[in-house]
Amino acid sequence: MKDRPGAGESFQNHAMVAAGVAVVGVALAAALPQTPESRWPAMWGTGLAALTGVVSLALKRRAVQRSLKAALKVVGLVFGLRAVTVAAGLYAIVSRGMSPWGFVVGFFGVYFVLQWVEISYVNAASRQAAGGDE
Repeated sequence: MKDRPGAGESFQNHAMVAAGVAVVGVALAAALPQTPESRWPAMWGTGLAALTGVVSLALKRRAVQRSLKAALKVVGLVFGLRAVTVAAGLYAIVSRGMSPWGFVVGFFGVYFVLQWVEISYVNAASRQAAGGDE
């Protein structure tokens, strides 16, 4: 798949969309909460979702170059990574006496959009590998 024209372009396009989602998420987390006690958990949530999104997209890129089966394995691996990240983030926020709602909204608000971007990338890459349109 590396040798196919457009493979890198598809990844770059999806990576740019993911970066845009992360930037918008962080901007909203910084602007919307009224108090710092709500703002910091939201910032941490969006930041951790963006970080796991970067890791996920990179792992899916490598896996799709191998096979669709490898990409599906990565989906499971990344789901576990995100579950651990959410649990650790919630523990850190709650143990500091802050409300978990900002974290939850920040994380999952960014996560759901990034999940769509990741699925879109895997679909485009698998179609391309099968010789179809991007």
